[in-house]
Amino acid sequence: MALQQVLLLLVAAAFIAIGLEPAVDWLTRHHLRRGWAVLVISLIAVAMLAGFLAAAVPPIVNEATQLVKQGPHFLQQLQNKNTVFGHLNARFHIEDKLKTAASSKLSISSFSGLLSVGKAVVSFTFDVLVVIVLVLYFLADFPRIKRVFYRLAPLPRRPRVALLGDEILSRTGGYILGNVLTSLIAIICQYIILLVLGVPYALVLSIFVGVLDLVPLVGSTIAGVLVTLVTLAAVSLSAAIINVAFTIIYRLVEDYLINPRILKRTVDVSPLVTIVAVLIGGALLGIIGALIAVPAAAAVQLMITEVVYPRMDSAGTTATD
Repeated sequence: MALQQVLLLLVAAAFIAIGLEPAVDWLTRHHLRRGWAVLVISLIAVAMLAGFLAAAVPPIVNEATQLVKQGPHFLQQLQNKNTVFGHLNARFHIEDKLKTAASSKLSISSFSGLLSVGKAVVSFTFDVLVVIVLVLYFLADFPRIKRVFYRLAPLPRRPRVALLGDEILSRTGGYILGNVLTSLIAIICQYIILLVLGVPYALVLSIFVGVLDLVPLVGSTIAGVLVTLVTLAAVSLSAAIINVAFTIIYRLVEDYLINPRILKRTVDVSPLVTIVAVLIGGALLGIIGALIAVPAAAAVQLMITEVVYPRMDSAGTTATD
């Protein structure tokens, strides 16, 4: 296993543990031992995940299979210059780009392709199990892990470091839970609009939107474009236009109504800092980097506000005196 992959698994596990820590802390404050609190939260999380998979996987697999089967139909529309897809293909050469991307990959029908897919499945399953085990260990030892890091600070500054560290962890945990909640809202709203428009594969497309909605700034836009293309190919131009309008309206509602209400007590980062943080995080750690970019930027902003600025102000006052 490459060092980068190990670091990504550690970051992902720590991120999930920080998101679950507020719930564990709430139970411990209500006179439940930490071990039992971790067990309760873990069982609830696993039960919710298992219930979601049991309800969603069969229709997702069915819809994904149907979507793949419709590939030749979509390709035919790309080649038909009388359709909207045909005009887009003639202008942006979509078919050539898809063929180039497909030729660079192994054929799934070949033995080597099947072996590659099998390895990918095994690797993904192993990574998930590793992350789950790490999350359990992180949650069980969360207070001790915090104390170890806080002891790295000089003794006179340790209380201040602990206060700032707890605030950063609290904001990060609130951000994670809030971001998951906004993604669930996005899934529900997108599923409703796709059902109304009569778009096939509504569930798999809606979950796709929800997953990409976790990525700040660009995730929901990319998902909206792809869903609109499927709507255009499977239904009609008017349905695609309606979906574009819905995507824009929902984006505005989420940015200016839902997110401020859900995340008002967690992160407070300007749009410019958010864009820069997402770009840097994505360049360094890929999708995981983009996901943790906003709380990381909020932590840096808190440190600058509470530590750097007061120190600079006191230094300026001393120089003036």
